[in-house]
Amino acid sequence: MDELRQALDFAVEKEREATAFYRSWAKKAEDPGVRTLFSQLAAWEEGHVERLSRITPDELVQAAQATSDMNLSELLAEVEAAPDMSLQEAFVIALKREEASAALYRGFASLGGTAGELFSELEAEERRHKQLLQEEYDDVFLPEN
Repeated sequence: MDELRQALDFAVEKEREATAFYRSWAKKAEDPGVRTLFSQLAAWEEGHVERLSRITPDELVQAAQATSDMNLSELLAEVEAAPDMSLQEAFVIALKREEASAALYRGFASLGGTAGELFSELEAEERRHKQLLQEEYDDVFLPEN
């Protein structure tokens, strides 16, 4: 149970970090479309924090057996941001963060039950976030395509 609670707390913390990251870059970006996109992503990540916070200890207990085989460290990708990174680098970091979050939630979805359903939904949302970022990246940095 403690391991599951720690994993859930970790997921919440990652979503909070993502919210802060997107809010920060929404303020720094010069392109209005990028500001809008990053603001939207920040709001979505806040929604994930809220949804994750609703998972009860009982739902975690039901899933304890399912997570014994999960290696969470393999589902995470740490990507460093730097104050002087370019907008293109910020997009790449955001893409990688969304991809890592989707992989994390895919692993958590194996929990089954209500928690598993929530994690499946969150995985799908993270994949949509990545797709939106990829489309915006392509429009901005690969306009010939």
